[in-house]
Amino acid sequence: MNLNQLNFDSAAPGRGRPSGGFLICALLALLIPIAAPIVVAQEKEQNLAYADLLYSQKEYAKAARQYQIFIRENPTSPNVQSGWFRLGECYLQVGQAKDASTTFQHIVKSFKTGAYVGSAAYRLAVLSFNAKDYNSAVTNFEIAARELTSAEAKHQATYYHARSLQFTKQFDQSLALYDKVIKSNPDPSTNPFHERSLLESARIYFDKGEKDKAKELFLTLSKTATTQTIREESIVRAGLIAAEAGQIAESEEMLNQAFRFPDTSPWKSLAQVGAIFNAYSRQDYDRVISIYGSGSLAISEEYHAKMLLIVGHSYRIKGEANAASKIYSLLESKYPNKSEGMDAGYRKLQILHQQGTGSLPTEGRRYVERVKKINPKDPYIDTAMLMVAEFHFTQAEKGVARKDTAYAKKNYLLAANAYGEVREENIKDEFKPVRLYKQGWAYLEAGELENGILAISRFIKRFPDNPLAASALAKRGNTYQSVEDFTFALDDYQKIIEKYPNSPELELAMQQKALIYAHQRNLPKMIDSYEQLLKRFPNTSGKDEATYWIGVGHFDLEDYAKAIPPLELARRLNPEAFTNRTTIRMILAHYQLEQIPELTEAARTYIQSGRDAGVPSEAAKKDKRVPIPKPVLEYIGRKLAKDRKYEDAEFFLTHLSTPDSPKDTSATIWKVLAECRMSLQKYSESVPAWDNYLVLTEEPIEKGYAYLQRGKSQLALTNYDQARDSARECLRIVKQGRVNAEARILLGDIAAGEGDLEGAVREYLVVSQIFEDKEITPIALTKAINVYLSLGDQEEAAKLKNQLGAKFPDFRQ
Repeated sequence: MNLNQLNFDSAAPGRGRPSGGFLICALLALLIPIAAPIVVAQEKEQNLAYADLLYSQKEYAKAARQYQIFIRENPTSPNVQSGWFRLGECYLQVGQAKDASTTFQHIVKSFKTGAYVGSAAYRLAVLSFNAKDYNSAVTNFEIAARELTSAEAKHQATYYHARSLQFTKQFDQSLALYDKVIKSNPDPSTNPFHERSLLESARIYFDKGEKDKAKELFLTLSKTATTQTIREESIVRAGLIAAEAGQIAESEEMLNQAFRFPDTSPWKSLAQVGAIFNAYSRQDYDRVISIYGSGSLAISEEYHAKMLLIVGHSYRIKGEANAASKIYSLLESKYPNKSEGMDAGYRKLQILHQQGTGSLPTEGRRYVERVKKINPKDPYIDTAMLMVAEFHFTQAEKGVARKDTAYAKKNYLLAANAYGEVREENIKDEFKPVRLYKQGWAYLEAGELENGILAISRFIKRFPDNPLAASALAKRGNTYQSVEDFTFALDDYQKIIEKYPNSPELELAMQQKALIYAHQRNLPKMIDSYEQLLKRFPNTSGKDEATYWIGVGHFDLEDYAKAIPPLELARRLNPEAFTNRTTIRMILAHYQLEQIPELTEAARTYIQSGRDAGVPSEAAKKDKRVPIPKPVLEYIGRKLAKDRKYEDAEFFLTHLSTPDSPKDTSATIWKVLAECRMSLQKYSESVPAWDNYLVLTEEPIEKGYAYLQRGKSQLALTNYDQARDSARECLRIVKQGRVNAEARILLGDIAAGEGDLEGAVREYLVVSQIFEDKEITPIALTKAINVYLSLGDQEEAAKLKNQLGAKFPDFRQ
């Protein structure tokens, strides 16, 4: 670029950087003051005049040498500033820019004030401006604007001073100078910098984010600008600002004008971007995609990035995730350092998150590292990490669902660590409690109990009114409970009961509180806790269990009367799970209370259900079956036998007996069982019972009695020989007394059964003669009478009847 050109053409589209040129040489007559006549040092002035002549003839090298001679020989001449300035100009003309700059700097520093100082400062400012050294340009344009004497020149210097400030982002100072230029001459026809100053002011306001002010100036220019390029830019940019603000009607009014621009206008294509913005504001996403797909749009990077972002959003909202991802990827790669590029990367992560794509953690961390290099404080970093954490948390829950414990724990730990990387101050308030809650939960599920409890505790302290507060207390309480820190666990459950009585966790808290008391064997508090649970939740899913433990509590406290109703209810509520456990306790309770009918029914049902159980279900497997204690069964059997309820007695005693191992059953049980079977005429079953009794008993009288009863059963079975052997064995052991007498009667009965009536009557008469007993003797006499009658011996029968009547008048057979 020519050093004497200053770029300021504001007509080019974009952020406002000028292109094109303006010749400073055209302003030399304006900037260089005319020398006044000098009356002293005539010879030296002739040297200056000669130098000026050479300069006018474009003999710049020769002129430069003459100016150097003049300056050297006339350092105090009033025209020395003119000489220095012309010297600098000569250097410019011959391409010695560095020498020219040094010369102009000498003028500014040495002479401080004056028209030549202003002109020299201007030349320095131009050189700096064209070299994009805007800080130096700012200094020298300021001096030029102050020292130049021509109003037009001061005006121009002020404008470029403002431009230099604009490029150094000193926007407020720049705006003040533009305003000065505008107000100094508000007539565009005579102020060539009026429209330019308005345009640059609008651009600055736009860059500062004060888009309402920017739009106001663009609207003014759209109506008043005499330069076509300025007017076109103003129309389009006003329309774009309105479009971004959602002011669709106003935007379309402006953009419709732009659509009528010549096709050569660079702003016509940008108007299409405005149309995209407006379609997006109307939620006409199909229109957005249609305009974008209609062809190449030649627009600036600033709007290209915004447009791509809107197009990507439109695809995403329409559910076309793959198309949206492609646009976002293009935007991210093309504009990685722009806010739109970072936004696109974030939106792409959102899509991965919504799809549950496995690459989300890798892509998320890659995005985070990239954004950190640009702006380590960017909130997108933290939201991205939040998505990474959520991904791992979801994966962990899936692992739990499919019972893959290792996978679940791994992802819970990754989730917890990712939540920890999120800077809370950079995420929305609505996410803060959830982040802390899930971090604690994830740590606990991963087995990091200390970290988990700390995180959950911070959540509880900071967010006591959050809907998740009760859940957090429940989780912490459950954790304390798992490590048997019951004091803290009870405290958490009690807080739920007191502070969150309407929370879903209330039922769990009341239930776990009762279970802890059960574990501690604090039975009164356990009973009270379960009763409070049932009072608050009468239809709780754990009603059967709560009722069961209330019954168990009363049972263990030996309050058997209170234990029976809840145990019975628990069995009725869930017979599969609680039949065995409740029934055995109810049996023992009835036993302790000596409630025989209830005891009998409960014990019989329990025994019979065990016989018919078949293959147990899972619930039944947990309901472990405990045998009824032998003393209880014996008590039932003996009690029922005593009450002559032989059938019930025989049932329990049979269940208690061990025929395959007789010695494992007491002799008493075998005896009572045998007697019950005889009473029930189960003679074939009574015989082995008597046999087992005989093996176990050593007492002669008891052995004799057993042989006697066995013989009676054998007689009933018409096993005469076996019966006779039993009777004789009894007589061998018991020499006298009632048992002996009954054994003899038995021998008579056996003889009678075999048809040996004479032998039968002999045995009966022996008993009647040798044994005097109000029950046995009359029976023997009666049997003898009946035999005589059968034999037809009426006389003997009559004698015995008289004897029976005389000795035993009250006997009734």
